[in-house]
Amino acid sequence: MQKRFKKLIACLCCVAMMVPLCALPATAEDAAPAEEAAASDTAAEEESAETYAMSTEEPLITDDQALAEMELAAENSKMALYYNKKGQIALADKATGEVWWSNPINVDAAAGKAAQKTKLKSAMTMTFAQPSKRSTTAQNSGDQKVKCKIKVKKNSDGIDVTFDYGNAEISVPVKYTLKDDYLAVNVDTTQITEANGDKIVTNLIMMGAFGAAEPDETGYFVVPDGSGAIINFNNNKMNYKTYKGEVYGRNITPVETTKPAVTQNVYLPMYGIVKGNSGMMVVADKGDTCATINTYTKGQEKTSYNASYFDFEIRTDDEYLMGGDANPLAVYEKRGILVPEIEVRYYPVSNDDKSDISYIDIADSYRNYLTKEQGVTKSDAADKNALYIDLYGAVMKQETVLGLPVMMQHETTSFEEAKTILEQLKSFGVDNMVVNYNQWTKADIKEKVADKAKPASTLGGKKDFNELKEYAEANGIALYPGVDNLTFESGNGYFTMTDTAIRVSNAYSRQIEYDLAHGVENKFYDAISLLSPRKYEKMFDNLAKSYSKAGIDNISLGSATTVIYGDYGRNSVSREKFKYNLQTYLEELKGSVSSILADGANAYVLKYVDHVSNAPLNSSKFDIFDQEIPFYQIVMSGLKPVSTTAVNGDAQVADLVLRALSVGSNLRFDFVAETADELKDTRYDKLYYANYEYWVEDAAACYKFANEVLTKTAGSTITEYNVLSDTQIETVYENGTTTLVDLEARTVEVNGKTISIYDYIGKEVIG
Repeated sequence: MQKRFKKLIACLCCVAMMVPLCALPATAEDAAPAEEAAASDTAAEEESAETYAMSTEEPLITDDQALAEMELAAENSKMALYYNKKGQIALADKATGEVWWSNPINVDAAAGKAAQKTKLKSAMTMTFAQPSKRSTTAQNSGDQKVKCKIKVKKNSDGIDVTFDYGNAEISVPVKYTLKDDYLAVNVDTTQITEANGDKIVTNLIMMGAFGAAEPDETGYFVVPDGSGAIINFNNNKMNYKTYKGEVYGRNITPVETTKPAVTQNVYLPMYGIVKGNSGMMVVADKGDTCATINTYTKGQEKTSYNASYFDFEIRTDDEYLMGGDANPLAVYEKRGILVPEIEVRYYPVSNDDKSDISYIDIADSYRNYLTKEQGVTKSDAADKNALYIDLYGAVMKQETVLGLPVMMQHETTSFEEAKTILEQLKSFGVDNMVVNYNQWTKADIKEKVADKAKPASTLGGKKDFNELKEYAEANGIALYPGVDNLTFESGNGYFTMTDTAIRVSNAYSRQIEYDLAHGVENKFYDAISLLSPRKYEKMFDNLAKSYSKAGIDNISLGSATTVIYGDYGRNSVSREKFKYNLQTYLEELKGSVSSILADGANAYVLKYVDHVSNAPLNSSKFDIFDQEIPFYQIVMSGLKPVSTTAVNGDAQVADLVLRALSVGSNLRFDFVAETADELKDTRYDKLYYANYEYWVEDAAACYKFANEVLTKTAGSTITEYNVLSDTQIETVYENGTTTLVDLEARTVEVNGKTISIYDYIGKEVIG
């Protein structure tokens, strides 16, 4: 018997040893495939909607009954803040009578798993990691098993709450403050205590169920994914993944071994909740660079409720490959929490006449936040419409010299050819252009850091560049010679050994190209270093001096306005610190140039840019979405001029043009002088469609067509956006202009006058 027992033990040990180390969970992300980067890591099982109805046996309590159990913390003419000893709050909107609960008041009557009910009842969810055990654990403040002691103290304008997680030996202080028109929920991360050095905070969720909708409520969430999207309450999509959108996109310092899912950026750190005549605009005011928007509907999280919230990753992690790709170890930022403060603001939204609100009202609230709280002002260019053009100078290409493969500069659009393109557009009637000229310096072409305004001799040198610049100035064309210093090769005063961003794992951050077919690294292209955020001060300083000396008034900054990342080496720079540094650099740059063009714009750069180009008119099209909306364009209306993605790069030209005009967006085209076959096997191979000879006349025609609409809408805020049917969109502007776009008839009606795209562009182009 004893021998058999020993044999059994030996067998079990062998089986345990056969389990690969990578099967042990290190982080919540380890188990998720790459394509789930913008979605939840679990899919709901198939269950009927009736499963998640509210119980008819459990008595439901009313807002008044629940408020009777709360204490008043603070009050003003617009709102009242209530609290209880569990750290739960209620925000009463006096304009509508709506009470917004941090936690649903009828959770006990709801269907759902016990664990999910506990989460819904919790004022905070804290996730901590134990590096020694390669594990992460989420703890809900309302779960008795985690022994969370909650201390609540009332102050003059709100409450101070401390969540002391006994099991984790971690304490998190939160401050709830009632302001004139919003509630602020703030965490000073320097006050977080971690008594056990092996248990460190990685994520915080405050009020994860704030404004949660019950299974019989109508309404929706507004998420700023790409152009924007709506997620309806109770949309019966419990079989789909929940929404997860990383604000400003993923941190690119850790390098994915397989290609991440292709998704649209989340440019704005906010979301909205719409419930009849009452709504809420929620914005991550601080710590936005480490925030992720999470949204789920009834059934997806094993609960009756629908909710949206921010999850803040306050300590960055990475994977350290040990013994090959099959054995990644999770490692965490070793210099503590690099995000000094996180704050979420809750702005109630309503109409004076108590009518139902819409995402237009949410957009208005966020635009007011940008102008009043973030210092964003209306651009002088907002009152004009223009044709936006992207030109591409030169690219490195492998050539054969004396039988040997050599990488050489390959001209795609010389300065003289660029001038010819602009002349032709002018001759076809384009009287206002905004031109972004990419890869026009030798350093940029050779993939080095371009911090000097030195025209490349490959493209014609200083003489030809000055002729192009003088032509643009003489003809009222806004020319923006651009730089994109996201990645680099050694040279020009910057070196990969010292100036590359460092990953949390202590490895250099080398960005790779992915194979289009299989999503793995494309070995045809060498990995290239990611420029450390520490070097941006030097780079911006040199750019300001050089552009000023060269008499160049305009600049575009490529990826700098849409990509935010960290450096976790000896002199750490978090995404949050990089954001604040970048704002300082942009402020100083504005003193040397007259105008900045953004090739896409995250919220934190809007104060400094005059044009926003390349703004998508679609979302990431996740299954959970119920409707795409042009939320980003509506926010920008009357504030900053916005252009589309490349019209000539789109398979549905007419559809893109008409949808752009439905929101007052300018049109954009990509142009090169080279033919598609010459771009093969270069980083410009994606511009196969962009040869100007095929498009310049049609681009001018599109501009003329758009001009009929945009001359009447430019600079005016959108006040109504009504999708009348699958093919008709009505838009009303603050200045009284009304447009009616008919996608099927290919027409736009402007203040009663109907114009057809077919009167400008042939059917062979637009279909």
